[in-house]
Amino acid sequence: MDDNLITRIWVEGKPFPAPRPRFDSIRKIAYNNKDYTNIKKKIGLITKSRIKKPLECPIYLKLDFFYKVPKSWSKKKKESAKWKESRPDIDNLQKTVFDALNGIAYKDDSQIVMVQARKQYGQKEGTIIEIQSLDQQNRGKFVQKTF
Repeated sequence: MDDNLITRIWVEGKPFPAPRPRFDSIRKIAYNNKDYTNIKKKIGLITKSRIKKPLECPIYLKLDFFYKVPKSWSKKKKESAKWKESRPDIDNLQKTVFDALNGIAYKDDSQIVMVQARKQYGQKEGTIIEIQSLDQQNRGKFVQKTF
């Protein structure tokens, strides 16, 4: 799939899941958590430095979310740690990335037609975002025949 690679981005820091919007009953407005807004801005700024104009083709996203192994774990458990099976949910992590790239890497997140996402343990906390194009020329490589 690397033939269609548009860019690969490393976002340092603990991956942040998309929270539910909060509601201010006095002002009657919905708002998002400040940390969520900041991580979206960070992802957006890094992406803007790589992609000058939003893509207008079908998109394949490959997302790798890395977390540090908890210090409280035994040496044996740390050595065998690979997949992060606990919270946050992977769909909420994906949503943060989808929302951050909206209007920057692609016009609308409805263009995302294929996603691969993994939550795992690593040396550093962060997220690798790989954006690939599935335009008319190379779409056939990924399309599965129907029954």
